[in-house]
Amino acid sequence: MSGASAQLVLILTALLLGACAGQRPQPSQIPAPAASPAAQLQHWTIKGKLGVRSPNENGSANLTWQQQAASDYRIHLSGPLGAGSTVITGSPAGIRLQRGGDPPMEARNAEELTTQTLGWPLPVNEMFYWVRGLAAPGPASQQQRNAQGQLQSLQQAGWQLIFSDYQNRGAYVLPTRINASTQGAAGPVTVKLIIKEWLF
Repeated sequence: MSGASAQLVLILTALLLGACAGQRPQPSQIPAPAASPAAQLQHWTIKGKLGVRSPNENGSANLTWQQQAASDYRIHLSGPLGAGSTVITGSPAGIRLQRGGDPPMEARNAEELTTQTLGWPLPVNEMFYWVRGLAAPGPASQQQRNAQGQLQSLQQAGWQLIFSDYQNRGAYVLPTRINASTQGAAGPVTVKLIIKEWLF
């Protein structure tokens, strides 16, 4: 091959490689996933049912969850699972749980408090995000989404979650069924939340 031919081959090769590189999306060109409108939702009242299956409990209760801010809430369970009535309240000062006529119990973490008093964990801090179809802050894995970008499954904070039956609720599209399972100290625990009504 003559020197001129070799030079021509090198020029063509360089042009071809440059064209391929130009077609490859650069990091700055890849659009970031759009933030869910539900992330702006901070105040609500949820009405529905909570079911629990664990070595210590197997039943359900009516649920009313009033949320004023990330750390300001009141969750009322009524029915067999709540032993008549259980109220969990959260504030910046801490978590308080009162079951029936028993003396109130206090702690800094709702999941630990419910485990100690009810015999099964309720991860309220993470559920603040999960009920809106969002992953909570912190490590998360096995996230799967449908064609609309809605969260279908997630593993986080020791829980495996499945989200289903998304529905339009005002300006938001929110899950109405959440199944969460974990391995508790006494054995497997499954918590099922069915949301029947959102009030904003």
